[in-house]
Amino acid sequence: MEEKTHAPGERADSSDVVLDLNFVPQWARKPPGESHYRSRVETEEERPRRSDDRRRPRREGPPRDDQARRPRPERRERPRPPQEPVRELPVSVSFLPEQQRLASLVRQIHHSRRAYPLMDLASLLIHDPEGYLVKIEADKGAPADFRLFQCSCCKGAATSEEAMVRHVMARHLADFYDKEEILSEPPSGNFPGIARCRRTGVLLGPPNHHSYAEKLAELHQARFPNLTLDEVRRDIEVVRDEALVEQWKEESRRQTVYKARANPEAEPLDLRRAEAEFARKVPELHAAAHRVIIPAREAQTLEDRDLYHAVQAAWQKEGRFPLSMSFAMRAAFRHMHLHLFKAGKINFVTHIKPHPVRPEETVENIAEVLAFLQEHPGSTRKHLLEILHPSLDPASREAQEALQPLGWLIERGHIIEFFNGTLSVPLGRRRH
Repeated sequence: MEEKTHAPGERADSSDVVLDLNFVPQWARKPPGESHYRSRVETEEERPRRSDDRRRPRREGPPRDDQARRPRPERRERPRPPQEPVRELPVSVSFLPEQQRLASLVRQIHHSRRAYPLMDLASLLIHDPEGYLVKIEADKGAPADFRLFQCSCCKGAATSEEAMVRHVMARHLADFYDKEEILSEPPSGNFPGIARCRRTGVLLGPPNHHSYAEKLAELHQARFPNLTLDEVRRDIEVVRDEALVEQWKEESRRQTVYKARANPEAEPLDLRRAEAEFARKVPELHAAAHRVIIPAREAQTLEDRDLYHAVQAAWQKEGRFPLSMSFAMRAAFRHMHLHLFKAGKINFVTHIKPHPVRPEETVENIAEVLAFLQEHPGSTRKHLLEILHPSLDPASREAQEALQPLGWLIERGHIIEFFNGTLSVPLGRRRH
């Protein structure tokens, strides 16, 4: 959707995102903030402790004789399955400005009437967690059967159709079905024993009840995804306790059902039936492509491990030198009728087109300012007053009147005011 652009001098809307345009010199900059892309290697500190891994409080005082003689059993750690190395994908990753952030940035440039370094503006957006889009394209030398798959709901991407189907099923069932809890009649029959998880205390019901397998699968997925199903089964005990049977019956009355949003009058479904019905719609919710564009937030949480690492590596490089972002912004700024020029080796952007004028072609007070800035580029308003009007108090009305020609010159592009308040006269094309 096209964003409304304010006229020069018009203030931005109150809903705009305000970006800090007060850049500082390169040597004074702080290092960039925390990366949007974390390494997925789990550290010891970040890894959650398991319930059977709690350390007992240390006993005070010397050990008893029998404890001193008894050798300590070796602690066995559960071996982790080896993780496959990250594949290097035949893709190119580049970055584009997010349209609302870019429109807000353009309005602020219009309002300030100053010139800003293009690379600093690009760096501002690439370090904004919502300031950019990620473009991923298959390389020309990619295998003929290589495809990217994109979700039409959230614009997430994957390198295989199977992974995309899993993504849609896991992430977007709630977009099409409303989840509700209802009370039903308690299970009837005689249940001599109840299966219970030793670690969590969760009641799974009688092992011969039809809901047992579903409850076990839910426990595995929600609490112990790092374990196998057989390992979870080893921690299940059957308890013969009438009070627990009654507790399970009461808990079983609360059932979760799913209602299709497109057909609210239809019969509510349990989870398995809702997933089976939703699975028939999944092919319509993703598509294969050679190029995808992903919002920044979605790119920071990609589930496809290989694709995530490709984007992460490209972002780290772009964060140091935002080349692809600056190229995209250059084209967008020209389309939005901003002007780019070079001062030294740095590209700047402004909404006022630089327009050189010769001092001798102007009136005396304007010629005086132009001549001074030609000889002293990089001066500020304070320097102008100190040199041209040393007797005036900078806070006085006379000083403001003396600087009035400066505003007129900046409005017409005869003088460029940079982001840091320094002033310069634009240079005309060199004549050979």
